[in-house]
Parts: sequence; structure tokens; C-alpha cells
Amino acid sequence: MANIRLWSPMDHLFRDFADMTRMLETPNIPVLFKGGEPKVDIIQNETEVVVKADVPGVNKEDINVTVTEDSITIRGEAKSDYEEKKENYFHAERFYGTYSRTLPLPTLVAREKATAKFQDGVLTITIPKATRPEKGHVVSID
Repeated sequence: MANIRLWSPMDHLFRDFADMTRMLETPNIPVLFKGGEPKVDIIQNETEVVVKADVPGVNKEDINVTVTEDSITIRGEAKSDYEEKKENYFHAERFYGTYSRTLPLPTLVAREKATAKFQDGVLTITIPKATRPEKGHVVSID
């Protein structure tokens, strides 16, 4: 006996919507600032955490980095160097405007010892790991 399924236009609508969503998330699309957020790598070794962010076309004076003991926030502004009106554009993908991104760090860090350098559109923040306090302290009773 064959399975019979009724045709539903809503099934096609949801399938088409899922396909569009999948296309937007495809890593082959060359987007550096998807939704205004820079692409970021977080690397951890034995002694430090290194955060690298792609921020092409942004001046280092327009970037602000805040480090807490367990997270990092990168804020900045990509400024347009054109005064043209949008109607003259044939195709526009580059992002202009402000962005902010907060990411959790994989371990506790010594935030006051963080350093940053900016070269060729890549921001590199190096943060030493925090020394872990002992889990407990034995209290003597008088």
C-alpha cells in the first residue's frame, strides 16, 4: 500500500525559507562584517589567550577593546570614504557604521595585563591567563 501525502503550499514555503537561511549562512560568501560584526579567532595556549579580529578599513583610533576576567568586547566604527548617494551604486557589500561584539573567553585572564597591536587590518589582543587561587582556605577555629 502506497503512502499518500496531501500537497501543502505551506510545506514549500517553509522549505524555501530554510533554503534561503542556509544560503545566508554559507561560509563561501565573502563577508568580513556579517551584520556589522568582525570575524574573530580566539586561541588559548598554556600561558595566554590570543584574540584576533579582522577589521579591514578601520583606523586603530576608531577601535575600543574592553577585557574583563572572562570576556572581551570589541567596539569600533568603519567610516565611509565616499560622499556618493546610494542611488548611484550598482552593487554594495562593504559595511560602514558602528559595531560591537562581546565574546566569552575560555579561561579567566589577567585583564590588566592585556596588550593589543593592530597591523594590516588585523587586531591582535594578547591576554595572560590569571593565576588560579586555591580552591579553598582552611580556617582554624579558636
